[in-house]
Amino acid sequence: MKVFVGDIKTGMRLAEDVKGANGRFLLAAGTVIEEQHLRVFNIWGVSEVEVEGSGGGENDSDFDPALVERAEEYAGRLFANVNKDSEPVRLLKGICVKRYAGMLSENLSLPPLPEYGNELSDIPEDHLYADAAAFMTSGIRLSSFPDIYYKIMNALNDPTATSESLADIISKDSGLSAKLISLVNSPLYGFSLPVESLSRAVSLVGTSGLCQLALSVSVMESFKGSGADVLSMADFWKHSLACAVFCRIFASQIPGTSQDKCFVVGMLHDLGRLVLMQHHPDEISLTFRLCKFHGLTGCQAEVKVFGFDHCQLAGELFEHWNFPPSLIVGVAGHHGDRSRELSIESAICSVADMMAVAMQYGCDGPGLVGAPYPGAWDVLGLPGGALATSVLKARRQITDILAIFGG
Repeated sequence: MKVFVGDIKTGMRLAEDVKGANGRFLLAAGTVIEEQHLRVFNIWGVSEVEVEGSGGGENDSDFDPALVERAEEYAGRLFANVNKDSEPVRLLKGICVKRYAGMLSENLSLPPLPEYGNELSDIPEDHLYADAAAFMTSGIRLSSFPDIYYKIMNALNDPTATSESLADIISKDSGLSAKLISLVNSPLYGFSLPVESLSRAVSLVGTSGLCQLALSVSVMESFKGSGADVLSMADFWKHSLACAVFCRIFASQIPGTSQDKCFVVGMLHDLGRLVLMQHHPDEISLTFRLCKFHGLTGCQAEVKVFGFDHCQLAGELFEHWNFPPSLIVGVAGHHGDRSRELSIESAICSVADMMAVAMQYGCDGPGLVGAPYPGAWDVLGLPGGALATSVLKARRQITDILAIFGG
């Protein structure tokens, strides 16, 4: 019987050999699964295994039926605006029901879903701007970045930059240095020995990888207090960081994909929405109500109100800030903008965004699960069990990373 990693229990016996996501032999058929084997499965990206007998994995019948009913009702509200026939959505909803039922069985409260009032809002007849470019030239004041941001950008665009020169740049900012070293020492990387210096961090992660991390952290710090009247910034960044973790986990299972680049794409994927919160708090609140009462996606609601969505705005913003093209494409395309090239990073972020909302890590604004854009899940080429595996792997990583950023 095939069992997802999330449902495996110690004492089960393997019916077939187990290989990692890269084809590496891990365990032989007949092995009785122990606790250390579960860690091996997580490390090597195993999403499901064949076990002897009926499997005995945890299912809905292991919980009080009344708790399962409450969990299904909660999931129904969270997944209200999405097509449940989509494979990743269907699988994820089942994972969520188990998770919520498990939380309720431990007497834990389920996170409250955003309400945004109970007054039905009409869809505007006219939008505010012609497009995102018009918003950018409307006289708005964009957040200014610290000097170190521009130095990091120069290093990122300089093919001759060395690990020593980058470490010297970052060391000038003690807060940024501490966060980066903490990130490198977190379960995100899982190095066996502690990394105690920036130069060592650069040599392990790579000049480009650490540059991108430093870039995203400096941008995040510049926006940390923005938009709090519309949405809790703690919730906003918790969602963004959770999305980043899921991005990195998925990237680790796809050969040739940069895990650090995907992490940064996930971390900054909703920055366009944050800028809209800064400049149009009432109107962005309206988009959240349109999602709730009219069943629109966040992007559809934003187009109705603003004339563009947060992905299109991110593309304009990132070009204005001279971000690397691969980051622009990844963020601007994470909801499937066909006016731009779509990349593996955008597909990964699209799925990761859905995961972060479904697992209720913080809030993205509308607070309802949206499906990945058409074809995004297929591009990843992962088995359905990868969703359950990713949920397990993400828990500790998200907790530790939130602690690093004070969340």
